[in-house]
Formats: sequence, C-alpha cells, structure tokens
Amino acid sequence: MSLPFLVPFQSDLSDFTPVIPGFPDWERSFVSGSGSTLFKTTHLVSNADANLLASRVTFLPHSEGPPGHVHGGATAAILDETMGVLVWNRNLPSVTRSLQLRYHRAIPLSLRAQVLCRILQVLDQTIEVHATVYDEAGKAYVTAEGMFHRLSEAQFASFQG
Repeated sequence: MSLPFLVPFQSDLSDFTPVIPGFPDWERSFVSGSGSTLFKTTHLVSNADANLLASRVTFLPHSEGPPGHVHGGATAAILDETMGVLVWNRNLPSVTRSLQLRYHRAIPLSLRAQVLCRILQVLDQTIEVHATVYDEAGKAYVTAEGMFHRLSEAQFASFQG
C-alpha cells in the first residue's frame, strides 16, 4: 500500500501566515502546546490557498524512539495535530476518525522538518486531509491520510467545557 504525495513540497513559505491552533484549550496539547516536551511547532496557513497548511517542526529529545530517531507514535501525533490545526483553522471543528501513515524512512531527531497538509475534500460530516513530513531539501519521510469527523453543534458545544 502506498499513499500518494498529494501535498507537494513548498520551499518558499513567504506567502504563508502564522496561525495558532483554533481548537479549544490548544495550549494544553502535548503536541503543539507551549509546554510540549516532544515538539516545537510553528503553524502557517497559505495566503493563496486556505486548504494548505505548513508546520515547521523541531523534534525534541522526548520524541525519541530508536536511538537518534523520532518514535513512530510521535510522528503520528505531529501529523494528526497538524491536520487537525488545518481543519479547525478552516472553521471545520472535527475529531480524527482514522489516520493512515506510510513511513518512508526514519526521521533523525536533529531533522528540521516541514509538515505540509492539504484538505482534499469536505463532505457533510467527513473531511479528508493528506500530509507529508519533509526535510528542508524536500525529501519525504512520512505520508499520511486523515479522515476527520465534523462535529455537530452539540458535539462542538461539549468541547467548549
């Protein structure tokens, strides 16, 4: 099984604007919250295409799995989080229904990564998102396909605390 590279590498992010995650209490997120010991992230949305998000990711020592490399579960967490940031930023409050990953190569802890996410389609209650983890030169490490369940108004209200 092979996931397509539907989110091409972007070497120039000058037309992207920083955004903060739009989901409730995002600062408490163990992935992109300010207290994360796994990652440091900056999320940027494309000014030309609201369905495209780039995240700059620094992997911290606590994300280690195999010696000197990022744990596969940590990789899944950053991909899930960045895809979630994109759908919430588009005002599509959602939760992950499924996440399918393809690991092409191990991610070194020292990698300065770029995660690119694109919303491919929005149906009534389902949002399909693809993402790829790249290095600064455009080499792909992991690809992912996420299916997100769009929250009803009542479900969304329950997330508001």
